[in-house]
Amino acid sequence: MERPIGYWLRELDRRLESTFATVLAARGVERREWQVLNGLGPDSPFWGAGERPYASVVSALAARGWAGADGAVTVAGEAARAEILAEVEQIRARAMVGVSDEDYRTTVRTLAAMSANLG
Repeated sequence: MERPIGYWLRELDRRLESTFATVLAARGVERREWQVLNGLGPDSPFWGAGERPYASVVSALAARGWAGADGAVTVAGEAARAEILAEVEQIRARAMVGVSDEDYRTTVRTLAAMSANLG
């Protein structure tokens, strides 16, 4: 029997989270630190209640010399961001093997429509 969409959504999420966590942990970086370093601010739709406070993440990046107290990325932070981004892009490319751009866009549109239908 073919597994339902919910199974595959959870399984893909689990595998993506695990793969990203492994790569980031090897660099001593948490997911939120990476997201802030990569330009995600406190107004991002991914920042929800119960998350580590934005100011705390900026403080951790500043302690590494990767950001100023205002959250602006430093030269060292930009170098770290570029190195981590290269690894993140490899993960994305690996996940997309055998998936055309058209299929990807269709999948995203389909999931967005399904979510809207239930929201």
